[in-house]
Amino acid sequence: MAISLKGRDFLTLKDFTPEEIEYLLDLAAELKEKKKNGILTKDALHGKNIVLIFEKTSTRTRCSFEVAGHDLGMEVTYLDPAGSQIGKKESIADTARVLGRMYDGIEYRGFGQEIVEELARYSEVPVWNGLTNEYHPTQMLADMLTIREQLGRLKGVKLTYMGDARYNTGNSLMIACAKMGMHFTACAPKAYFPNAKLIEECREYAKLSGATLSFEEDVKKGTEGADVICTDIWVSMGEPENVWKERIDALLPYQVTMDVMKNGADDVIFLHCLPSYHDRKTTIGKMVGETFGLNELEVTNEVFESSYSRVFDEAENRMHTIKAVMAATLGAFEKYGVKMEKVVVCGANAYEQKYYFNKDFDKIPQSVQDDLHIMCVLFTEEVGGILTIGFDEDGEMLIETMADPDDYYYDEIAAGMLVKKIRDSRQEIMEALRLYYRAIILKEPIEDIPLEDEE
Repeated sequence: MAISLKGRDFLTLKDFTPEEIEYLLDLAAELKEKKKNGILTKDALHGKNIVLIFEKTSTRTRCSFEVAGHDLGMEVTYLDPAGSQIGKKESIADTARVLGRMYDGIEYRGFGQEIVEELARYSEVPVWNGLTNEYHPTQMLADMLTIREQLGRLKGVKLTYMGDARYNTGNSLMIACAKMGMHFTACAPKAYFPNAKLIEECREYAKLSGATLSFEEDVKKGTEGADVICTDIWVSMGEPENVWKERIDALLPYQVTMDVMKNGADDVIFLHCLPSYHDRKTTIGKMVGETFGLNELEVTNEVFESSYSRVFDEAENRMHTIKAVMAATLGAFEKYGVKMEKVVVCGANAYEQKYYFNKDFDKIPQSVQDDLHIMCVLFTEEVGGILTIGFDEDGEMLIETMADPDDYYYDEIAAGMLVKKIRDSRQEIMEALRLYYRAIILKEPIEDIPLEDEE
């Protein structure tokens, strides 16, 4: 059965199954590929509006939501800490009910998890967690996509989180690993391990996925053979300055250095959700240097700028994964907006050298229309016969062909192959159509057919 997340809130990965998380990662990868190839998705959510509530400012989260929203065709309103009355003159519940009547989706980045949960409880539209003190689910999707891109897998990957594992990044990495069958290690002083209740919840997830959870104070043991080594800043946004010395004294032995990275697997990668205190080139970096005599905190500049580092791939993937979350929860690609059974929306007749589209064609997004239009044109030019394309009740594409009026074929496997190919370049679409023609019309064995012409 097709996965549908339409209307769902995105507050923590605890609320999602491994299959749903994998679906979001697949959708993000597909949207990323479309953007790289210049394929527009502005019709996906055209006419919708979203609001971004930021009680804690951020570069990556704000830019990711704004660019992703515009890419999907939406209008975006940004409310900074002084831009709304939330929690001051207006309660969370009242804010949710007001914004829920004006907008199609609400993002919140701020303090306690209870705030975003109350927004979701009183809003009639999806609410997305851009970060709270306890959880950072959009960052986790970006991390998982980056790991999958770099290592080719998630299940079985050994991930070590260095530093303070009691807050949003450490908590959420543990949840993500437990859900996706990964091996999570928190490498930190015992006082900085995640809370016991969350650990027990994650152990239950791990029983189902095959994941393991471990907690290690020894740096060498905690990082040995790790595929991924992660860290985050040691002092979270909004915490008082008097915690700096305490954190630095406790966590400096857990700084990610070259020795730490070399203790990992041969293809180990380094991740950091940013910003990072890896030099003195920022206001806080200068303060740390002047106050504590340190040039770096949670990670050395040598590691940050090394070939191990994937932090900027990770940062980019915030946009693609956030786009996937909004698209999925707002129903952007669900059944392509079409509810029908075996209804033809377009076709091509090579004998008459023409292609046609019926009234249902305008119901699907422009990017899908473009793909189908290309298929029709190429079929008349490259293949011949009659091609008809429609969608079934689950939104799956159906393809039927006739080599001539007396010769009718339909093959679901070959149709699926063609559907997969339309996501690629025009040249690959042409190759797929030739393959489809040979396999279905000429009935040649698929495994013996080269994609390129033999001429």
